[in-house]
Amino acid sequence: MLNLSHPLPTFYAASGHLIMHMFAAFYFVIVLGIEDDWQMSYDQLVDLWFFGSLLVGLGSIPAGWLSDKWSRSGMIAVMFIGLGITAILCGLSRNATSLMLSLSMLGLFCSIYHPAGISWVVNMSKNTGEALGFNNIFGGVGIGIGALTSGYLVDNYGWKFAFMIPGLISILIGLFLVWHLYTGKVSLKNITSEKFTDNPEKGDVLKIIIIMLISIACGGYVFQVLQTSLPKLIDIRLGEFLDLGAAKIGMIVSSIYVISGLMNYLGGVLADRYSVKMIYALGILTQGLLLLFFADMGSTFLIALALIIVAFNSSILPAENILLARFAPAQYQSLVYGVKFILSFSIGPLVVFLVSRSYAATQEFFTLYWVGGIIMSILFFMILSLPLRKSDLKAA
Repeated sequence: MLNLSHPLPTFYAASGHLIMHMFAAFYFVIVLGIEDDWQMSYDQLVDLWFFGSLLVGLGSIPAGWLSDKWSRSGMIAVMFIGLGITAILCGLSRNATSLMLSLSMLGLFCSIYHPAGISWVVNMSKNTGEALGFNNIFGGVGIGIGALTSGYLVDNYGWKFAFMIPGLISILIGLFLVWHLYTGKVSLKNITSEKFTDNPEKGDVLKIIIIMLISIACGGYVFQVLQTSLPKLIDIRLGEFLDLGAAKIGMIVSSIYVISGLMNYLGGVLADRYSVKMIYALGILTQGLLLLFFADMGSTFLIALALIIVAFNSSILPAENILLARFAPAQYQSLVYGVKFILSFSIGPLVVFLVSRSYAATQEFFTLYWVGGIIMSILFFMILSLPLRKSDLKAA
């Protein structure tokens, strides 16, 4: 069973994951409302998130370094308050330039969570895979809630409130965390686990680094392509025969990410009990094969297939984070996660560019999904070649 011996840190780690992914994803639904208000095209508005998505990745290295040197919990408090302030500034934007600047700062504060939050969870948990799986559920829930609430707020109150109301909530949570840090109910000091000291042989390190970097980049590509394009894809392929507004599209995307987020927990439980390497490899192969079918699907089965692909993309994250924890020295663990997420999220600007250009050229995203299917299928064989020892293939 999940160990909740640290209930307040567990709450803040989970809610931080929810808020971060909510704020990183809700613009792709909000943009559907800004199109009408500002009379700008979809591709022009998506381009405004380019620097924000870049900073989600680039900020991970300094965020990881500060988390190791200062405090993981303290950095999460900074994230909550920073995200809240910048979301409110997004809602107050009056032109494309001010919105782009505010979105860029939003992306910078989003970069804090993964290097700080994942290492926080890893080091305070007994069943690491299960704890990571539980925490990761809230990432998918955050994307889902972001799509659902922003769609509702855009249709009923306007796009500005879709930024500002979540911003106020984030500030409130951050202030509560600051209070608990001040009173000592949540430790400001980093906790270090002794579970991840069995590092691989030195001769295998370079091969492991290369394979894991490629794997993280490919997984990040699939995640970012789906998150960025899915609302518009549903509008394009299903809007012709279904009456869909921003709220309904938001509800569909929300359901996909909330339901698939539950797969994180199952993936975490399996990672504690079976071969981490095989769980990781099979999850990658499944994504690759399904993306090839998804590329030109136009029926309502599109939604079900999107759900399955996103679910497998989510379910392998506990296994991936356990593998990285086993490779990383404890004193640099947040920094290693920072390297992971700078790569994973730095794919975001490239994907934003590709989604924008693909839509401008073809009014579709077929090629992006096809490429994802091919690279994930090839990646499966690379993961199988990881030179892990028997101890690395047992339960964590």
